[in-house]
Amino acid sequence: MKIKRGRISKEEIIADAIFVLISAFISLLVTFLFDIHHCFYEWPFQLSFIFDSIYPYIIFTLAGTILGFFIIKLFLLGEKEEQIAKRKKRK
Repeated sequence: MKIKRGRISKEEIIADAIFVLISAFISLLVTFLFDIHHCFYEWPFQLSFIFDSIYPYIIFTLAGTILGFFIIKLFLLGEKEEQIAKRKKRK
C-alpha cells in the first residue's frame, strides 16, 4: 500500500520538532538517571556520578533522540495506515 505525500506543511514541521524535543528530554533524563542510579543503593543518599565527562551525555542523548524520533514516527505511520485501512473497510 502506497501513501501519497503532498507538500510538507508547517504543522508537520512543528510536530516533528516537538517529537524531537520530547525524545531528547526523555533520553537526557534516562542518561542522568543511569549516571546517578548507584546512589540510590546507600542511605543517606549522596549524589555522585559514574561519568567523568560530558561526552556520554552528548552521545547517549543524541542516539536516544534519533531512536526515539524514529519510534514515534513509525508509531504514527502505523496509526495512519490503520485508519486508512478502516476507512476502506467501511466503504
